[in-house]
Amino acid sequence: MTTPQHGLFAEAPLEELFPEAGEGDLELLRHEAARVDAALAPKGPARWEWEPGVLFTEITVGDEAGDRLEYMLQVDCSEGTSAWVFAGVSVACGCEENHETHLVDQAPVYLTELTSLYEGAELGIAFSFAAWELTGWIENPREPDYWRSLKGLPAPRPTPPAP
Repeated sequence: MTTPQHGLFAEAPLEELFPEAGEGDLELLRHEAARVDAALAPKGPARWEWEPGVLFTEITVGDEAGDRLEYMLQVDCSEGTSAWVFAGVSVACGCEENHETHLVDQAPVYLTELTSLYEGAELGIAFSFAAWELTGWIENPREPDYWRSLKGLPAPRPTPPAP
């Protein structure tokens, strides 16, 4: 088991993480990660975690102690898995049900589904699709209450009064 590394996307050794990917795929990953960072401005660029075959970021928007949104983007091409890219948005609300986090929208893309459509550029296309979904959620933010009502989620646990 490898210890995950952390940093900015530009620091991730893409060629080592995804040795099967072509330069076009990797360039598309770089381009789309830059678009995600632009969507996060002025908050700052996304922080990523990586290990062989896996690349992941989670972006939290809102009150760290209370109701908030969490955006995720993950690539998993690790050995023994069906390679996929996933984007999702969750409400993290501090409620008693589901241990505080509710996945409310997602966009999984399995690379095997793209093979017949995009010969040789599956990783880049899948990452691009997921990044578009993610930036759409970030650029058109909704309050956690919007997602809660849309999905019929429970109310958040009340925040204790300040001492």
